[in-house]
Amino acid sequence: MNESKHCSDRMLHAYVDGELTTGEKQSMLSRFESDPQCRQRVCDLQRTKEWVQFSFEDVRAPTRELPAAHDVSRFMGVIRVAASILVLVCAFGAGWYGHSLKGDHSHQASLQTDPAPASKHVILHIGESDETLFTTVLKKAERILDQYSAQGIQVEVVANAGGLDLMRAAASRHVEDIKQMIAHYPNVRFIACSKGLKRLRDRGEDARVIAGVESDGPAADHLVQRLTEGWTLIQL
Repeated sequence: MNESKHCSDRMLHAYVDGELTTGEKQSMLSRFESDPQCRQRVCDLQRTKEWVQFSFEDVRAPTRELPAAHDVSRFMGVIRVAASILVLVCAFGAGWYGHSLKGDHSHQASLQTDPAPASKHVILHIGESDETLFTTVLKKAERILDQYSAQGIQVEVVANAGGLDLMRAAASRHVEDIKQMIAHYPNVRFIACSKGLKRLRDRGEDARVIAGVESDGPAADHLVQRLTEGWTLIQL
């Protein structure tokens, strides 16, 4: 492959890791506009990086002592799931390009042509404080619940990081929307990351969640567990 005409892996990794100069970054962005293959490769790398970070956000390396046997087992379990996530990353398609490179927050995912979930158990994840995206998440969840209720569908909306703002009583504009969905659909759950909420409390922020929202554990642990159980993850 001629690197004068194609993006090298070294440059793609440097772009994703934020290691390029301003001029190099501008050159790469111009290349993405004209090279669909290069664009797809950087999309896959970006999503892979984000999912690995998310999967391992609560794993801490040992300092002096080796972890106990059960900790090693849990750590290896996370590694196995993270490896599976890397395989699945390529299935998300080139549509991520508009979000990760151009900062497009329109999130125009089709709500009229939702494919059937791969299982009767679905997770929708929100990790950023984006009102427009969360509106899409809620509509997507409601459509899935309505469309597949006869099949016994179960839906969970999981928030961490910036997404916690959308489930906090003091910050969210969707308080009534969430309450109404919980009241109307017995097969939906809204889950906020407990560790993220603790960080907010430690900073002196109001971490109370909307009535009905659960916050019993870390979002990463919950997601890993659900994936090992065969749940379908929908990431908008």
